Parts: sequence; structure tokens; C-alpha cells
Amino acid sequence: MALLNWNSNYSVGDARIDADHRHLFDLINEFHYVFLQNHDRKEIARVLNNLVKYCEEHFQREERLMSEHGYPGLAEHQTIHAELFETLFTLQSKFEDGSVKMEKETIEFLRHWLIDHIADHDMKFGRFLVK
Repeated sequence: MALLNWNSNYSVGDARIDADHRHLFDLINEFHYVFLQNHDRKEIARVLNNLVKYCEEHFQREERLMSEHGYPGLAEHQTIHAELFETLFTLQSKFEDGSVKMEKETIEFLRHWLIDHIADHDMKFGRFLVK
């Protein structure tokens, strides 16, 4: 069973961003699956690395789009992205050096981060695009 299920309520109204968000849902679901199946650390690290890399790419695409449209909340959004990315990167680094194990709280963080970020911050940009 998937941890996250995409639905139209998560759509911000831009096909590129929505496609990125759907892919992030897929990556978090894959991470959750690997975690539940107790795959080895190498497999968990691979999936986590893909997630971190894709987040960085998505944040850059989203910020570029915000800049192109003159979104007034860009600076705040960049700060939020930087904080989220730092948390993900720190988690990845700690996992890779063996100082942290993947726990249920990590999965919950990923789920809530994505849902909350889309529902709050990204939806503000979506409403701006509609205007």
C-alpha cells in the first residue's frame, strides 16, 4: 500500500510542477516500500540519494518558474526550500555515515513535509499563477 496517493487536491495548476510533485510522491512511496521490506542499507541509500537529488532539481525548477513569473513570495520560498533540502541532505549524510537509522519518524517527516509544503507554500504560488 502506498504511503502517499496523488489526487487533484495537490495540483498547483502548472503541469511541470504537478509532474514533479507526482514524481516526488513516487520516490517517497519507493523509499517507504524499501524501508518496510527491510532492504539492505545500500538499497535504502540508493533510494534516499535519488530522492535528495530529485528534490534539489525540483526546487531549482520551481524557483526558476517563480522567478520567471515575478512571484513576490520567491525569497521566502527559497528559504523554505533551503531548509528542507538541508534537512534531507543532513538525513542522507547521517544515514550514509551510519550515525542514524531509518526510523518510522523519518518516513513521517517525508510524508508530512511533502503534503504540508504543497498544500501551503506551493498552493500560494498556484493561486498567484491563476491571477
